[in-house]
Amino acid sequence: PLDDLFLQVMPTVNREEVRTLSCGHVINRKNLLTLTIPKGPTGKDFDFVHSKRSSEDMMMDLGRLVVNACKVVPDGVVCFFPSYKYSEEVTALWSSRGIMDQIGQKKRVFGEPKAADEVEGVLSKYKSQIESEDDAAGAILFCVVGGKMSEGINFSDRLGRCVILAGLPYPNIYDQELSERLRYLDEISRKVNPAGGSGGGGSATREHMENICMKAVNQTIGRAIRHRGDYACIILADRRYCSESGGPFRKLPDWIKEAEVAHCESFGKLFRNLVGFFRK
Repeated sequence: PLDDLFLQVMPTVNREEVRTLSCGHVINRKNLLTLTIPKGPTGKDFDFVHSKRSSEDMMMDLGRLVVNACKVVPDGVVCFFPSYKYSEEVTALWSSRGIMDQIGQKKRVFGEPKAADEVEGVLSKYKSQIESEDDAAGAILFCVVGGKMSEGINFSDRLGRCVILAGLPYPNIYDQELSERLRYLDEISRKVNPAGGSGGGGSATREHMENICMKAVNQTIGRAIRHRGDYACIILADRRYCSESGGPFRKLPDWIKEAEVAHCESFGKLFRNLVGFFRK
C-alpha cells in the first residue's frame, strides 16, 4: 500500500501533489475464483493465530479440506503454510492420522525441500507427474509462504489450478531488523501525526506488519496466474480473510477482488463453488 511507502520514504511530502498509476491484470475475471473459508468440513474454526495454530482438531479439518479439494481440482494443487516449522507439524500429524494417505489416493504428494539444491529436482518431478499421460490424477505440492517456491517460480496452467493458503504469514516480531524498522515507523508516525488518532504510531506499526504479511500472500497467489488464458482457484483458509470491509482481505490486489469472490460460511458452500468453477 502507498500509505506505507509514503510513511517510510516520504513522510513530509504532500500526497495530494503525487500522481499514481495502477495497472490491472490481463486475465478474464471469470478465470479466477477466490474462496474464503472460516471453518473446516466438520465445523472447526480456522483461526491460525500463533497461540491456536497447534490445535489438532483444526489441523485435521484443514487436512479434510485439502482431501476434498484434491477430489475436484484437476492437475496441480499447491498448498502453502506460513512457516517450515508449521508445515512439518501439520504434515506429520496428517501422516500419523491417515490424512496424507487419503491425499495420496487422489494426487501424488510432493513437499518443498529445505535445501536449495533440491528445489529444481522436486519441481521437475512435480511437473512430470502432472504432465504424465499414464497417470491423470495430478499432484499436490506443499510449500511455505516466503520460501524457495513462493517467489520467482511460476505455477502457471496445469501446475497450479488451485492454491490453498492456510493462515496468514505474519513476520516474526522478535526479528531485530524488523523491530528497528517498527521503532522507526512509530517515531516518524508520531512526528507526522502528533495528535495520534488513526495515524498514530501504534496504528502505523500494525499496518506495516499487516502489509508485510499481505505482500507475501499476494506474491504467493500471483504464482498461479501467469497469462491471459490461465485460470485457477484460490482458497484462503482463515476466518480473518472473511470480511471485505476490514482485515487482510481489503489488501488483496484489485484484480483479485474484482474477479469472482465467494465468502463461504460453510465448507458445503465452498465445495459447491469449487465444483462449479472447474465444470465451467
